Amino acid sequence: MKKSLQALSLAVAICFGLAAAWADTSSDSPDQLDAALKQADQLIKIERLDEALAVLKTIDTEKPKASARIDTRLGNIYLRLDRPAKALELFEHAVFSTMEDADAYLGLSQANLALGSLVQARHHARTALRTNPDLIDAHLVLAKADDRSGQVSKARERFAGLMRDQPDSESVIVAYALFLSHRDDVNAATGLLSRFLDRHPFAAEAGDLLGQMYWQQDRKTEALRFRANAARAFRAKGNDFRAEAIISWLESNDPTGNYSGQVEPQNPPEPPPLKEPKPSAAPVPGVENAELPDVPRPVKVLKRPDPLPLSPGVKISMGSGFIVDGGRYVITNRHVIENTGKIAVRSGTGEVRTVRVARVSSDDDLAVLELSQAFPDNYAIPFTRMADANTGRTAVVMGFPMASMLGGQRPSLTEGIVSKASGMRDDPNTFLITSKMNRGNSGGPVFDRQGNLIGVAVAKLDATKVYEKLGHLPEDVNIAIKASRVLYFLKRPTSMGNQSSGTEVSLEELYQAMMAKVVLVAAEAK
Repeated sequence: MKKSLQALSLAVAICFGLAAAWADTSSDSPDQLDAALKQADQLIKIERLDEALAVLKTIDTEKPKASARIDTRLGNIYLRLDRPAKALELFEHAVFSTMEDADAYLGLSQANLALGSLVQARHHARTALRTNPDLIDAHLVLAKADDRSGQVSKARERFAGLMRDQPDSESVIVAYALFLSHRDDVNAATGLLSRFLDRHPFAAEAGDLLGQMYWQQDRKTEALRFRANAARAFRAKGNDFRAEAIISWLESNDPTGNYSGQVEPQNPPEPPPLKEPKPSAAPVPGVENAELPDVPRPVKVLKRPDPLPLSPGVKISMGSGFIVDGGRYVITNRHVIENTGKIAVRSGTGEVRTVRVARVSSDDDLAVLELSQAFPDNYAIPFTRMADANTGRTAVVMGFPMASMLGGQRPSLTEGIVSKASGMRDDPNTFLITSKMNRGNSGGPVFDRQGNLIGVAVAKLDATKVYEKLGHLPEDVNIAIKASRVLYFLKRPTSMGNQSSGTEVSLEELYQAMMAKVVLVAAEAK
């Protein structure tokens, strides 16, 4: 609630109060300008956004470069408020005013990444690095763009380089830990964070993330301890907002008060200043710019994603799905919506609809959800672009894995191949893929690189059970329902698709073309 009020008041101040506030300011010397901007940067870093705005209001904006630097800070404020479209406008204005501001190009790359525009995010991150090769966050944009576009090996190489060159950078450690958890390697992620915290016990972001991961692993005592430590570290840094948010969580999840009761009285020492070592510029791989034929481009994403209209405090189950039939229906897995109450979906562009279960399949793990209000018809995947795939074909899984931890505002994708054209025990209705899947991918689409829907993600092989039975661990065995079964379920001719139609495109182009068609499915548990 506090964050919502903060965001609302701040947005109103930015939208309606800046012109009047700045009109009365006097000219600043270069030293005064630098000092004010540095102060604003520090306040933004600890999320005291209203105070940062007050500092920015005192700066004279008559000079173009001063105005551009202010726009960059305002853009960073809007990024913190999760309004990347508005941030993008401010960063674009800053770049237009001065073509040499690496921070403005960095902001452009971060805003485009948040909006799913991966090609633009890469371009602006590289421009920022040409101006200032020491921008760690620009390297992280490139790594995250690789990850989100399914180029896992490139992302891993980038993170390895950053880890080698920046072993004491908390932002690198946190980003790499999230990458590992997304790859279903939570043990490696927690080990990485734990070792970092041994060296940097007051690293608040790393401690908070480690606590969240331990909670996901049901290691509750450790989760409570690390999140309590993170609250103290945030408080010491002056970030009262984050500290209070964690304390509120602790009070709800620590009924004995063993940890939540320890947060307030203790006054930890001021953490040591973070080092700012120079990173090495990572090599920049080429990016394909092929067009995606016969697939409509997604519309512009909402400036702020719609909130899910679900009851507070109720346990929520999440999965993925995709839009069909002129924007009126969503396909997902039956197990995603079984034994649930109210259900809502949010498109990759941020638009929310409530739904009702229209039909479930008795033969396959499929369900049809009818939307309360149709999405635009170009959000729908045409039935003519659905077809089964043979062994060896590229398989791109798109959806919202682990949304509670990784975020449910934009979909992500992973790439692999069809490793077997039939499923377990040669099931003719499913097929096996090597594309990574995690909890939350269930019900999401599986595409080939031509933009055809070849299946629906449904399950991953339980490696532990296989190991117990056979004595060895399988790698990357995931199961999808064939596209022909979707057509059969919807009473459509199974011969209408053509898996050879179209030409292969880059993963970035595929992502941007399909982002509006993929939805997060969120349901209240009964």
